[in-house]
Amino acid sequence: MIQNLEFKMPDGLIIKGQLEGNIDSDNLVVMLHSGGYDRHERGAKEITKDENGNRKIIYYNSEGNYDYLTNLLKHDYCILRIDQRNHGKSGKNINIDKITEKLNAFNVQKEDIQKVIIAEHARDKQTLNELINKYPTIKDTVNKPPLQNLSFVQMKDDLNEVMNQLLKTSKDFKTIDYVGTCMGTVVLGLYLPEHPEKANSLTLFSPLYTFDYSFINPPKAAELNYHKKQTVQNGQQFRLGNAIEGPSTYEEINQISKTFIHNIANLDIPIFCIQGTNDALVSRDEQNKLFQSLENYRKENNLNDIYYAEIEGVHCLYDSIFPSVLEVSTFIESNKKYTKQIK
Repeated sequence: MIQNLEFKMPDGLIIKGQLEGNIDSDNLVVMLHSGGYDRHERGAKEITKDENGNRKIIYYNSEGNYDYLTNLLKHDYCILRIDQRNHGKSGKNINIDKITEKLNAFNVQKEDIQKVIIAEHARDKQTLNELINKYPTIKDTVNKPPLQNLSFVQMKDDLNEVMNQLLKTSKDFKTIDYVGTCMGTVVLGLYLPEHPEKANSLTLFSPLYTFDYSFINPPKAAELNYHKKQTVQNGQQFRLGNAIEGPSTYEEINQISKTFIHNIANLDIPIFCIQGTNDALVSRDEQNKLFQSLENYRKENNLNDIYYAEIEGVHCLYDSIFPSVLEVSTFIESNKKYTKQIK
């Protein structure tokens, strides 16, 4: 059973998602995808063009990685998956000031500018096409609108709003297990220390927690990260799919990195991290050192266990889907009856 959902954010943007699995279960699993993908977490292995010049995508797996994981959990758990802002079917994260300026230059009426903004926030293609027919010159602006820089804090606030709206309209879940991949792991790392209630466990696929290596001071050997940093330092946006990083993203990372690892270290629930051995974004050695220090800290402070596993391949999900999702489903099931000890 799949129940499609919509959540309206305070800025008007619509987050779309779905509840599935055992809707009547008292146990909820929340899954947050990585940057550039959607609620299915389906990775593109190769993007080419066919003989007619049409875009052709070859995927790593026939289904999304989160679809596989959901299939393993669906009999015992209710599962929430959402498309984060500017991803999947959720609304576009437009820069309102810039799109207003562009539309004003095309003499678009004030009320129609507002319609464009609302339609972009809802990814309402029908309304946008009607406005393009009325103002043909705005086609490029509407189809490729100016977008805000990615903000992990904003996406954390989105998740908070989604959870508040969900829990008001559905049953009161006894436990909530969280799963994140890459970008989604940062959102969860910000959200959970602020909302530890009912948090039962945390699974991290390729966590983006090595901020110094990935954002702040990437070495030249980390070619993608280094190129991103150079692009952003030049005042430009770097686009990786629908994940759009800019100067404000890096300013935010500088701020949150000061307390982020400390907050994760003190999150007193079981944590499981799976990392690809040849990850191009996060160095295996850097990740290993980070999680070793977290493990030592938690042992010293009598906190719940943190587990770290390495799976062969560039990306632990896309290259090694079945060992990864099997290990994670086992981990989540093993914590089903977990309750915090009151210290």
